[in-house]
Amino acid sequence: MDNISAISNINVPGATSRADAATLNKDFDDFLLLLTTQLRNQDPLSPLEATEFTNQLVAFSGVEQQIKTNEMLSNLLALNVLNITQIGLGFIGLDVERSGDTLQFDGESPMNIGYSLSGDVVQSTINIMDENGDTVLSIPGESGFGQHSYTWNGLNADGSPLPAGKYRVSVAAFDAENKPVAVKTTVPSRIVGIESGDSGDVILITAGGEKVSITEVRKAMLPGT
Repeated sequence: MDNISAISNINVPGATSRADAATLNKDFDDFLLLLTTQLRNQDPLSPLEATEFTNQLVAFSGVEQQIKTNEMLSNLLALNVLNITQIGLGFIGLDVERSGDTLQFDGESPMNIGYSLSGDVVQSTINIMDENGDTVLSIPGESGFGQHSYTWNGLNADGSPLPAGKYRVSVAAFDAENKPVAVKTTVPSRIVGIESGDSGDVILITAGGEKVSITEVRKAMLPGT
């Protein structure tokens, strides 16, 4: 692919945590100022009671510990994001097999489609549809329970080559009582970029512009293998 996407939207949660830590540090400084001012201005004839002073020292220690804990968590979170990002970078340029039904056909290369039948069926049909939703090819599929595959060579029902573009695969399957059987499909995709998801996970960007969670990848390989 000539159009290789840049890495985008890699968020580092530590940046927000550092801002929160700065606010907490300011509150901590204010706390110290108030405590020392109170000690300096206390009445020598009526000093702070031991219990009250101890409680303030405990609060002092708690605030200090909170700051240190937040800093440690921020560092760990930033390190985790870095590690996840490095893993995601390793997928750029690879061909992957992933959960989904969208095919980005380049006009030449055959595409290996996987489908898993959740039970035995008496009839299954593999349908390939174009961007308009029109069916360009329908062929009989397998009937046994489990994982199967079909390699589409980019031809329509008449045996004519189809142009490059987006297509979609759908597998309809029925059991002996003519009830639908659940089918899961996997499709090949070229990864051209990455970004981070809302929860910090890595989102892979395909050549067709789709965004796929890294957890949906079933297999990864070098192009042409």
